[in-house]
Amino acid sequence: MRLKLLLLFACLFTTPYLALSQDVADDVDTRKWYAPDGVTLQFAGNIGMFSAGPNYSFFNRKLDAELLYGFVPKLDAEEMLHLLTVRTRYKPFRRIALSEKYTVTPLRVGLGLSYYFRDQFSTSWDSSYPTKDYYWWTSSLRITGGLGAEVNRSITNGGLIKEITLYSEIGTYDLIVTSAVKDKTLTALDIMSFSVGVSAGF
Repeated sequence: MRLKLLLLFACLFTTPYLALSQDVADDVDTRKWYAPDGVTLQFAGNIGMFSAGPNYSFFNRKLDAELLYGFVPKLDAEEMLHLLTVRTRYKPFRRIALSEKYTVTPLRVGLGLSYYFRDQFSTSWDSSYPTKDYYWWTSSLRITGGLGAEVNRSITNGGLIKEITLYSEIGTYDLIVTSAVKDKTLTALDIMSFSVGVSAGF
């Protein structure tokens, strides 16, 4: 299991940067199709205490896609948790210019799917859970979503990084939302989480 995680981590982070390095070395104006448009580092947000990975932009930066590796330190758990998240973000409004270098994106709507790499998590329930349709969810997969905003700073020094983005989000996930529907004692604050992150755009 640890070897698989190490290989996954290596592939996730090494391939995009090799592609970028090759493009820079070849002095090509456009990157390869598989090279990312940036990288993201996030703290919290239901996808690990820390998560990081490449991101891709589409439709003039209206839509983003990310592949993030996240982990949760051991703390009170028996072992560290590792997860992989694929998510998209839609930005329905145009950026608002604050100055020559700074802009604000007032709203970003995110939706993602996370997979937990651990033996105790499974995509199906075994025979020890015989009640049909009672456990409708899978323990290894979580659907996440959130709303947020971001501040962008353009960088014009001619280097690899063209933009730095600082963002924050309020999010939740499928299982706790369902619990809130059934348990009226849970409030919106109980099911929401807060996250912050930074992205470097190429």
